[in-house]
Amino acid sequence: MFRAVSVGWKKYWWGTGILPDRSNRIEDIYLRYYNGSSADVYVDIPLSNAIDLLDVKGFDRSNATVLYIHGFIETAQQESIQVMVNAYLEARPNTNVVLLDWSNMAHGSYLVNAARNTKKVGATTAEYLHQLIEGGLNLDKLHLIGHSLGSHVAGYTARELRNKYNKIVKRLTALDPAFPAFYPDGVVMEHINENDAEFVDVIHTDAGGYGAPVRTGSADFWPNGGKRIQPGCPRFAPIPLTDDNFCSHWRSWIFYAESVRNPEAFPASPAESYQKFKENPKPETGMVYMGANCDPRARGSYYLRTNAATPFGKGMDGLYPKRKNNKKK
Repeated sequence: MFRAVSVGWKKYWWGTGILPDRSNRIEDIYLRYYNGSSADVYVDIPLSNAIDLLDVKGFDRSNATVLYIHGFIETAQQESIQVMVNAYLEARPNTNVVLLDWSNMAHGSYLVNAARNTKKVGATTAEYLHQLIEGGLNLDKLHLIGHSLGSHVAGYTARELRNKYNKIVKRLTALDPAFPAFYPDGVVMEHINENDAEFVDVIHTDAGGYGAPVRTGSADFWPNGGKRIQPGCPRFAPIPLTDDNFCSHWRSWIFYAESVRNPEAFPASPAESYQKFKENPKPETGMVYMGANCDPRARGSYYLRTNAATPFGKGMDGLYPKRKNNKKK
């Protein structure tokens, strides 16, 4: 029923950080359920056997369930996944935390393989989520969270659940949804949008780079303007797919994970643009929190500032411009 995990094959391909396109098979997608106190303890279940998840020790179908969907060239051992999972396990232990491990289909060529696979993976995930819901998984407490390319997998999943199975996901969170091949609207693939779930919140941190350059959800958050270079990231990082080059793109999941632990870390103010936000004398008006405890009634664009290092959340100070020290001459 379950697989014995071996990550020996999961080595970076010729030092580029890209694995070869090994299979593109739906059979190689797994659900990883974390049933311990850290991301090191888990059970892997083939997606086609998803219904078995309901019988795994520790899984409580009455609890909220988070399904996290990773991005391009990521594997289940990636830092982004470890950080997100540990945040939930440590700060919100009454949550079923599950990873959609589609790493075999998230590698190879971005345009030819990974981006195009988002639709196939999303449709198949929806099929087996439907079975789980019919088996007793609480749809009202299901939260889909995707990072980068995983955001669009989440979009396709929720869209298929709605269109084919008449099941509407309550919340879908997109962390800097991938830009290439998805924007402008439908250039190659369909991007995540506000109609995919009852509430779609989006955190933009590398808009126009690796991330979506425009509003794409019910509520879109633009920390530090939503673009690179995010505070604390290198100003010169020209080599694609390196840690430094991904820095701004990765801030989205870093911010979100921090919000799981500290729900009031990132208050954000509604505004038409970052410039308008900076000029707003009363930024607390209409304020909502970015991240895990986002108000599902939020609509439109929201702005805030963050610190350059952990903890990134500035609290209420993130709504106001930097104050200059007035030194006496």
